[in-house]
Amino acid sequence: MHFDLAHAAVTIVALIVTNLALKSAGVINEENKHQLNWKVFLAYFVVVFIINLVWPI
Repeated sequence: MHFDLAHAAVTIVALIVTNLALKSAGVINEENKHQLNWKVFLAYFVVVFIINLVWPI
């Protein structure tokens, strides 16, 4: 199994930036922070999907 630390680091940074963008856009707020939110799930999925398209392991 091949594990690429740089790929993992880029993915983590992209998810953190996505999380901050969703918080600033008001998609994530204090009331629903710990609930399943399909918009957040879809945003994370799209970000990871695009990273894996551009930089496949």
